[in-house]
Amino acid sequence: MDELWGTVAELWRYPVSSLRGERIDTAPLDADGVLHDRGWGLIDETGAVAAPETERRWRFVPEILSRTGGAGLEISTDGAAWLAVPSQTANAAASKRAGFPVTFRPLAITMETASTGKAPPRYDRGHLHILTTASLKALADLVPPGSLVDVRRFRPNIVIDMDAAEPGFPDRQLIGRRLRIGDALVAVTEPCERCSFTALAQGELPFAKDVLHAIARHGGGGFGVLASVVEVAPIRQGDTVSLI
Repeated sequence: MDELWGTVAELWRYPVSSLRGERIDTAPLDADGVLHDRGWGLIDETGAVAAPETERRWRFVPEILSRTGGAGLEISTDGAAWLAVPSQTANAAASKRAGFPVTFRPLAITMETASTGKAPPRYDRGHLHILTTASLKALADLVPPGSLVDVRRFRPNIVIDMDAAEPGFPDRQLIGRRLRIGDALVAVTEPCERCSFTALAQGELPFAKDVLHAIARHGGGGFGVLASVVEVAPIRQGDTVSLI
């Protein structure tokens, strides 16, 4: 018998890797995860993809907004004007913000499929990132209030509201199991290892090294889990989540 785990509280998509993403009501899936998720990257003249967690020159990237709507992919450097991607206008706006030339380019799904037309992906691992409200609460209890444990720091695709509070980071219990989320089926493969991106400032969220340190001390470096898609179906906010 399936075990009820909770319900889908939030759904997120990040059209451009490392840029801020968009909250959505329905997440259409394909075999590689949420459709249009992390399908593009910001690239410098050498072909390197933006890596704000390792290079200070890229620290501005999480301040840029991205979204996918009826007009296609758009980015905004100021939250007011939205610019189509790909376009010279978007490249120019991002380059001005960076202080050096950058362009938006599509990312390959895996390292093996990277080509001259598509840049290598930032990460080559499970394409769905899942986090629970119980883990978020547990982490918030471990750090100073000013650290602001906010879902946006962790960039999940799916936030599950658990029906019952669990101690610690209960997401780890999902590893090696399958989840029925609405009509979709996903296989949880591994913990989501964390890097300094988690601590970076973005929007009204301040730099918070205590968040990363708490994860390292209490989560073994992992927070949330990664999953692969087994059966494709749209996932909607409010969908029931069952452990198979």
